[in-house]
Amino acid sequence: MDIGETTNFSKSLKIVDGVTIDAPASCSFNVSSDEVGSYTSRECSIVILGVQHFERNYIPIIGLHAIEDNIERPADLLTRYFNNLCSTLKTFGFETITFMDILNYIDYGKALPEKPVIITSDDGFQDIYINAFPILKEYDYRMTVFLVTGVIGNSEADRHVNEFDINRRIPIRPMLIWPEIVEISSYGCEFLSHTVNHIRLGLASDEDVLYELVQSKEDIESHLGKPILFFSWPYDNYSVSKQYLLSQAGYRGAVRYGGGIEDMRTINLYNIKRVEFNGYIIPREYANYLGLGGIKIDYKVDEFYKEAGEEFTVEYIIRNNIEENIKITSLELELSDSIEFIGIEPDGYIDQEPGLSDEVYMWVSDNYIVKSGDDINLILKLKGTEGSKSTIKFRASSSGVYIDCDDIEIEIRD
Repeated sequence: MDIGETTNFSKSLKIVDGVTIDAPASCSFNVSSDEVGSYTSRECSIVILGVQHFERNYIPIIGLHAIEDNIERPADLLTRYFNNLCSTLKTFGFETITFMDILNYIDYGKALPEKPVIITSDDGFQDIYINAFPILKEYDYRMTVFLVTGVIGNSEADRHVNEFDINRRIPIRPMLIWPEIVEISSYGCEFLSHTVNHIRLGLASDEDVLYELVQSKEDIESHLGKPILFFSWPYDNYSVSKQYLLSQAGYRGAVRYGGGIEDMRTINLYNIKRVEFNGYIIPREYANYLGLGGIKIDYKVDEFYKEAGEEFTVEYIIRNNIEENIKITSLELELSDSIEFIGIEPDGYIDQEPGLSDEVYMWVSDNYIVKSGDDINLILKLKGTEGSKSTIKFRASSSGVYIDCDDIEIEIRD
């Protein structure tokens, strides 16, 4: 696979998977896509990375703020939920990467893992060090923290709080200090800019925007000794009119707070999307919300109005969209009081009758295998019992993670 092309050692070499190419100064390399090659002489030392094209295309970039044992606003995340998030990502085989990894992939073709994810947090609260850092180490994960450098102190004696939030009815919390940041950075986490004063850049003068971008960049680089090439927009206040200032300030890219799952085929480095993550999302919905797994559940129902006493069918179709077989370990059905479960239609893939536990109908088996690109279905026979607006809930479990189907709203008429 091509890494780059040149004619001397001062630039990159062109390496084709499994093919030896002569280089200047009478040396040659034979590097496969999953190997590392090296050459050392008195004049130079070269390391060549074999690479593979990233075929998955999609990278979930998760946007967080505070990670606390107790939260007072939905934008923050409970510590135990952050653990659930990391556990879910690990279960589905995802590996954490950084924005520099994305840049090196785009610029040089540096390999990305098969299932990459970026975990980010804005502002730089101390809870990153106290609550998130131990969990990251447990899962061998890294994360990216966007710092408001104007509130980052040098020691415990001058630790700041989130002063930029004082007039916004947001909890006041202690911020990180540089010794904590240096320790987390040494582990492999990435620290990038979130400006100096957390202002709305789209409303500021060009002069003020440049100050916020340049000074915050210099603040982090002087403490960590690493190039800072990305920042995130405070308040998600993305501004097209200010975008030209990014390169002038020495940045290669900028990150939004929302926008959804990023697609590497269409990524705009100056407008990188993130998946907004907050306390409203419960752990069993994480995999489905982030698009991690290959399972998608759809339903079929002929109409959403039924007469009381009328029997009707609902079909659930469980599809596998990845290139490996998936085992479904359980299916769960919840019905409103005005809908009665009658039985299973034998035409479906699953003809096993369910068990009932705490008013939840459950199908549990080791034999529900969904082959790559295929689907299995379950056809339910139900009956409306009395006039009411009713809800049907359905979910599947795979690898210890739940995937929810959209709720079905049925109106039963007397």
